Amino acid sequence: MTKFVGLFIGVTVFIGCGTARGTGAPDLAKTFDGSSRDLKSTAVVPTLDTGVQEGQNAVWCASFLAAWKSLDREIAHGEILLDGSPQTAAALNAADDPAPNIPEGALYVASGWNDKGVIEKICRELKTGFPEKSPPAFPGIAPDSFLAYSYLEANVPFGLPYFQSRKPLEFTDTKGRKSQVSSFGIRPEDEYAYYQLRSQARVLFRKGSSFGSGFEFAVDLCANSSPSQIVVARINPEMSLAKALERIERGADELDKVREKDPGSAEYYEEIGPNDVLLVPDLCYQISHRFAELEGRRFLNASLTDQRIDVAQQDILFRLDRSGAELKSESKIEYLPIPTYFVLDRPFLIYMKKRGAAKPYFVMWIDNAELLTPWKR
Repeated sequence: MTKFVGLFIGVTVFIGCGTARGTGAPDLAKTFDGSSRDLKSTAVVPTLDTGVQEGQNAVWCASFLAAWKSLDREIAHGEILLDGSPQTAAALNAADDPAPNIPEGALYVASGWNDKGVIEKICRELKTGFPEKSPPAFPGIAPDSFLAYSYLEANVPFGLPYFQSRKPLEFTDTKGRKSQVSSFGIRPEDEYAYYQLRSQARVLFRKGSSFGSGFEFAVDLCANSSPSQIVVARINPEMSLAKALERIERGADELDKVREKDPGSAEYYEEIGPNDVLLVPDLCYQISHRFAELEGRRFLNASLTDQRIDVAQQDILFRLDRSGAELKSESKIEYLPIPTYFVLDRPFLIYMKKRGAAKPYFVMWIDNAELLTPWKR
């Protein structure tokens, strides 16, 4: 008899929502809320090494991989083998367990048999760890079935809120299409003011001139946030999210070498200067994705004979905005360095990472404006 195996994964990621989640956050409507099947130019990928198609956004979150590894440990007791040897299963097996790279208390993972009370256990423990999380539903699950479940919730609060831009940001994708989107950050009209806000961000690397199309940079939007950081990076497209992360690491290593030779010069490159501009597009979306290439496949593991994966699902809610009320005080001085424009008006990368961890737990490549918040006057 074929049994039910469900990989139900709920992922909630709150970013830039103030010192308390939701406090002072602007009214940012979701650009997309639905099934990934309805997205034309965005893919949800199972691993960082998965190839990214030209012209597409790519979203990865560690939660699905964490549930897969839990299924490996608790149910299959070894590498998960499926009929037809789907490439996605092989990639998930080869990837490292992401749990050590996720902040303590941000991830919940559980696997087990329905007739042994795993659903009751999940609901009870989720209520303890995440009081505001609604209990997950497993419709149609049979009494003698088993499941793997994970839930990831992370928040990177900004110590100070950024400004909401009063003008549209013109985003140009890799195909040359232009879209007017809303954005936040430090605007051109904020020059020579808000030095505490400027010191909040830290440039991880910069290459080229901001007035050229080849300008690359990465910025930690809140250098003092803990335990996680949120980084945005305007870089050239790479073959995978893993390769994009390597590009940022190379750039950061180059700045480290400068720091060793000339600490004062490195400090200059890390700063958002008195008339520099930093603009980041607003993002708010919710995607429900089914890894259809895994569903319906039977296990080849000896301990799971005649059983299959019926549901392999990942839900992702992601939000990135300025957060909070506008600052009131300002001061100005009278010198005019050449400004640098750290403006994400070209394809860019976003990632969330526990400080000091080897790998991030959320990565997104923005190649087009499908998930960016459209400009509204």
